[in-house]
Amino acid sequence: MRLENIKIRNFRLLRRLSIDLAQDKTTTILVGPNNSGKTSVMEALRLFIGQGAEAPKISFHDLSQLRHRDLKRIERKVAAEADPEKKIELLRRLTPRMRLDLTFSYGEDPADLVAATKLLMDLTPGTSRVRMRIDYRLENAKKLLDEFGARPRKDVSLCDYLKETFRDHFKRVFFKVSPDGKEVEQLEDGNLLKSLLRIDIVPAQRHVDDDEGSRSAKLSKLLHDHYERFYRVDDAAGYQAIEDALTASAGDLTGMYGKAFGRLTKRLQSFGYPPGQKAPDLRVRAELSAETIYRDNARIYYASEHAEKEGVMEEFELPEKYNGLGYKNLIYIVLQLESFRAAIDATMGDKPRVHIIAIEEPEAHLHPQMQTVFISEISKVLETDGGTTAQVLLSTHSSHMIAHSEFEPVRYFRRVGRQVVMQDLSQLPLPPDNPDLLDFLRRYIRLTHCDLFFADKAIFVEGQVERLLLPMMIEEQAKVAGCETLGSQYVSISEVGGGHAHKFKPIIDFLGIPSLIITDLDSVDDGGKKCPVATGKSTSNACLRKWIPEKETVEELQACDNAAKTQGCIRVAYQVTQDGHCGRSFEEAFIYANITWLTDNHAKLSTTKAAVKKAIDAGLTAQAWELSGKLGKVDFALDLMGAPGWEIPLYIQQGLQWLAEHPAK
Repeated sequence: MRLENIKIRNFRLLRRLSIDLAQDKTTTILVGPNNSGKTSVMEALRLFIGQGAEAPKISFHDLSQLRHRDLKRIERKVAAEADPEKKIELLRRLTPRMRLDLTFSYGEDPADLVAATKLLMDLTPGTSRVRMRIDYRLENAKKLLDEFGARPRKDVSLCDYLKETFRDHFKRVFFKVSPDGKEVEQLEDGNLLKSLLRIDIVPAQRHVDDDEGSRSAKLSKLLHDHYERFYRVDDAAGYQAIEDALTASAGDLTGMYGKAFGRLTKRLQSFGYPPGQKAPDLRVRAELSAETIYRDNARIYYASEHAEKEGVMEEFELPEKYNGLGYKNLIYIVLQLESFRAAIDATMGDKPRVHIIAIEEPEAHLHPQMQTVFISEISKVLETDGGTTAQVLLSTHSSHMIAHSEFEPVRYFRRVGRQVVMQDLSQLPLPPDNPDLLDFLRRYIRLTHCDLFFADKAIFVEGQVERLLLPMMIEEQAKVAGCETLGSQYVSISEVGGGHAHKFKPIIDFLGIPSLIITDLDSVDDGGKKCPVATGKSTSNACLRKWIPEKETVEELQACDNAAKTQGCIRVAYQVTQDGHCGRSFEEAFIYANITWLTDNHAKLSTTKAAVKKAIDAGLTAQAWELSGKLGKVDFALDLMGAPGWEIPLYIQQGLQWLAEHPAK
């Protein structure tokens, strides 16, 4: 049995969210900027599904803020209604509720069929899905109305009153639902959850120290949990052998303690006790248990070898606090996963058919190489010989983890106002006339910029010069009034080339990230040969011809205004006329924008100094076209990086200004 879909309503920023879990992989990956709702998905599962001692502690503040205003509207409607019964009905019908819908698929396994039968509402042959709903809703409208009416302070609103009494009036209610959602039947209680689903969470805040602080999670303590929950079940004979050894050691120590403390006990007897009472015979016994051994006396040591003289290896051991946080973090996560699995193995009676493990930001302190293999290795750790199979929900900010996960398991979260939208990259829409585009995007993003999934905004550039110089340009443009936000936002910069930029349209549109495409005008003559813009007839740039602004002639491109260069959250920037001249490439446009600066500062350049000096002597403006073709692109960029103070070409200024003013969603 597998959990296939999670629907969440009115929980924190998750107003209406539906997540399809990865079908052919163990792990579904939640990515997106901070505070975009990834952790809230895990918290919703934990709070709604909690059992027994872990019963949910859902609070008023878990209710979506968009629903808080509904409570104010409800209060006004109820106050305006005179009929008490209608007041109750209004409150019952309009009060918002939080909801978790879970859709499961099942196979022919008898245990799966038993669990599914209890939720089955569709007898159509071939049906293989069941659905369960958990509502957190108002339990008794009359009780709330009476108690709210009897509140001591009449100036307290319904919203403020529920902040203090929310759990008194709202409870979990369980339903089975038909797969299409049209039929709903209330269940007596949530006992079915115990045999259906278990949720375990490895939180982002992992304190893996071996000090005695109350917040630290000692690895030795985790080892004891592993010993009790896993080893005791997996190898009962080995477990008993350890316990027998501890008992024998305790007997030996007791005899030794008797000798060591014999003098002390005799001295105590000599002090005398009241008449008629015998002085107590004090005895010191050694009591050993695996729990106290692991908790108080066991420490993890890290062994390493170092070559001494003549190649002889010498081994050293250091306590756990002397090892890196990354390795301790990894040990902690693996021990937790083993502990979760052992807890299920030790469950008496029916085991949960579905096990969800939520791991928050496992990349903390991990080396990039470890991040790269983490997802595949975690799948191996969770492999079992049968029985319950775990599914993993993993939230991450690591581009290294995303790079090796392809697109299918990735779910991209972004915040829009006071709610969250989620995009399923397995549903990325692609043009039917380009079946190889998905493979291209997978390879490109894997090899270059997975940070696109974590960016506030994105810039796609054509060449190496722009990519190298853009950070400096962004820093300078952020000093301009109205562009200050560029300095505090994370802007992803990707080099895509003018012939490939249009291939990124599906994913940019899908993610909805404000994006700037900086490309070249690439003017050509009637024969398709590159030429100066002044004599050019059309463009060879595929992005300008096929995407934005979808124009072919130089005349049309030069006539485009800002609106023509913009399509939704995407804008293109290419060379425009500056001081009476328009460049074909970045280098030519840079020269026109910096005639004076280059004349005064060409001596500061390194590799390109001679070529620039020669052009200045012959007339820099007239030589700009020819000079731009002679400059080594990377050399020119590195020279400019070492000699700041130049002007940003106008077309890039305009593009960066648009990007700064376009709100990040």
